[in-house]
Formats: sequence, C-alpha cells, structure tokens
Amino acid sequence: MVVDRYIARSVITGCLLASFVILSIFAFVDFVSQLKDVGKGDYGTLQAAIYVFLGLVQRLYELSPSILLLGGILSLGAMAASSELIVMRASGISTMRITRSVLQIGLFIAILVAALGEYVVPSASRFAKTYRAEAMEEKLIVGGNNDIWVRDGNRYVNVKQILPDHGLRHVRVYELNDKRQLNSIIYAEKAQYRNEEWVLDNIKRSEISDAGVKTSFEKQLILKRLIILELFSVLELKSKDMSATELLTYSQYLQDNNLDNDKYLLEFWIKIFTPLTCLAMLLIAMPIVFSTTPRSGGIGQRIILAVLIGVIYFVINRSINHLGLALHVAPILSASVPLVMVMIISTYFMRRVH
Repeated sequence: MVVDRYIARSVITGCLLASFVILSIFAFVDFVSQLKDVGKGDYGTLQAAIYVFLGLVQRLYELSPSILLLGGILSLGAMAASSELIVMRASGISTMRITRSVLQIGLFIAILVAALGEYVVPSASRFAKTYRAEAMEEKLIVGGNNDIWVRDGNRYVNVKQILPDHGLRHVRVYELNDKRQLNSIIYAEKAQYRNEEWVLDNIKRSEISDAGVKTSFEKQLILKRLIILELFSVLELKSKDMSATELLTYSQYLQDNNLDNDKYLLEFWIKIFTPLTCLAMLLIAMPIVFSTTPRSGGIGQRIILAVLIGVIYFVINRSINHLGLALHVAPILSASVPLVMVMIISTYFMRRVH
C-alpha cells in the first residue's frame, strides 16, 4: 500500500538521522577518552579513530531502542505537524491502521537489530580490541577474530579463545632453540591462571629433534609464564560484546562448574528482548505523535521529550537489571520487566488516542 511505503520511508529516514546525531556525539566522547593512550606503541590518532569507528557498531546496537524512539518521533512528528496524519485519518485511515504500518517497518528494523547483535557486534568488538591491543603491545600478533598470538623471547603462544574468567581455550606453545628452529610444540585443551601460575589441562607435547618427532600426553602441566595478564584487560570480551549463542554456552559452562552465571544469563535475555524493546519504543512514540498538531510546538520540544523518555528508560532498565542481580532474581524476569512496563504504558496511552 502507498501509505505503508510512505510511512516506512519516513520512519527509516528519521532513524537514520537519529543514528547519525546520537552516534556522532558518542564517537566524539569515545575519541576524546582514547587520546590518553595515544603514543603508546604504534597507537596514534589514526588508530584511535579507527578503534572508535569500529566501536560504533556496539553503540548502535546498545542505543537502538532510543534511536527508534527518537527517529519515530522525529519522522512521524513532522508528518503530524504538517497535518499529513490528520489528512490520513480524515480519509478513513484509522490510528490503529497507521500504528500497524509503523510497527511493520519497526519489526523489519528489529530483525536487523537482532542480526546486528548476534553476528556483527561480537566480530566488530573482537576486531576492535585486538586491533587496539596489537598497536599498543609489540609482543602481540593478531591473526583473526579469535586467533591471538603472543611472543615471549623464543616462545610463541597461540590462543584460540579467551574467556572472561581468565581462562584460555585451545592453547599452543611453540618453542624455538637458539638457532630459531622449532624445538617443541605443546597443545593444551584449556588453561587457567591460578595462584600466580598457569595450569594447562589435557596436554599433547611434541618434541622435535634431528631424530624425529616424539609425542607424549599429560593430564596437566604447570607454567609460571604463558601470557601477560594485562592482555586480558584489552582482549577480554565483556558480556555485552558476546552473541546470544556465546552467552548461553558460557553461562551453561559456568553452571556445569558450579559458578555464578546470573550475569551472563541476564545479558542473554537482554539481547533476546532488545529487538522487542525497539518495537515497544516505536509504540510508545505513537501517542506522542498523534497528540502533535501544527500548533503544538516545534521539533525542539519533541526532541527533548524523546531524549527525556530515553534517559528515564535507560536509568530504570539498568536499575532493575542490577537490582535483580543483587537480589538473585531470575534473569529472565529482570530483563523483561522494563519491556513489560513500556508495553503497558504505551498501550494505556494509545487507548486514550481518539
């Protein structure tokens, strides 16, 4: 339908404008915060700018509900202020029909947001962190999204995965002799830092000499040095940077080892509900839009209102999330309560629209 396409084009244009404005502000703030590290190793102004640019993917995902709220109010508010919505309603198109058109394009955007959080954000976050770490730390070599190489004298350590609990997965240690020839290869299924030493489990050791390769297996190996702990602060993926699949897998791993997994389960449910929150934010924008008239005020008032609602939602959402963790409330409940509140409030005000 022509009206659906027109509304969809207006909402998308408003969301793109809101994205540009909001991300520009955060990009400037993030860039300023990186200036203190400029000059460390090869980390210069250009590298800082690239790191900030890569981090905007995460920002876009985190701020997507607020962006949809602001974009919806900007685009549809402009239509209401120019009497376009009044003309539509006068021609027999009901408020529910207009709302349905808005939610249709909102559903499409929500699917894109879900795909962004599941596939793009984790890869971009890994690449950004490893790019920054490689520029600042000369001993670090990065060979892919999850492939980390660390050099320590004649030893090269390859780590396929770094976990938030200072655990390593699929570790290979290559040792060279004084002639720079490969002397031995140690493979460990996992490694953990405990009591100021590295404990490697399920070891396969290959000793290389002129006589050939001698392979042996061990249950455990203890090393005083493996990789420097400072690398965790720059390479470790935070829970918000992980995909929903990774969060669920890691929370299951923690549960199997009798460790607290509420934080990661909470982040998992937040990721599940984020696309739905985008739809809820569009829905809550509708009563504001329908109450807008050519005489109800300019665009500035609508922007201030959208920002105010976004800030209030952010504060309430984070407060409920952290309170839920502190009180050991079920993570699915802590993550869903803010969304349910928004849905109830928006439905209430939608019923008051005539």
